[in-house]
Amino acid sequence: MKKLIGLFIGLIFMSACQTQDGNNKNNQTIDKQENKKIKIETNERKADDSQTKFVLFKSDYEPKETYVKLKNYLEGQGMYHPRLVDHQTAAANADIKLRPVYLMIFGNPKEGSLLIKENPEVAIELPLKALIYQDEEGQTWVLYKDMNYLKNLYYIKDANGVIPKMNKLMEGFKQAVYNPIRTTQIKEEELK
Repeated sequence: MKKLIGLFIGLIFMSACQTQDGNNKNNQTIDKQENKKIKIETNERKADDSQTKFVLFKSDYEPKETYVKLKNYLEGQGMYHPRLVDHQTAAANADIKLRPVYLMIFGNPKEGSLLIKENPEVAIELPLKALIYQDEEGQTWVLYKDMNYLKNLYYIKDANGVIPKMNKLMEGFKQAVYNPIRTTQIKEEELK
């Protein structure tokens, strides 16, 4: 009788282990499905990046002067310490000749932090950036991103209206580097 009770308890124990093992397999299947779902969402976010729009326009000033004018404009708008990455100087340090290429980095933590609070991943896009570079013909260009793509890429609701403020700020760049005197001057060869 003791052997029969022992056998019965053993069968119950084995059955419980198999059920538990089955539950683990179900959990693993659910985990794999969750991982698959996360990967799919990641890929969808990558695809959303193609919605990024760039704004490119000419400056009426040389690259360094363009930087100074944009820096002054940003400081006047309450942006924190605009920084500059001077790719031309970095290239020269590596014995590579490069035309002027400057990356400006700037922001306002009171505004940008509201987006980061909503989704910390958006911090990879902040602070804001603008590129100043000189082409082969000596013309200076300014390039920046329209920030509307942040909403889709990072699932931002932006209840505080930060993204339109960012775009409005950078739209002001055009006026900051516009020289009406230089732009309206008639070239000497056109007078002949």
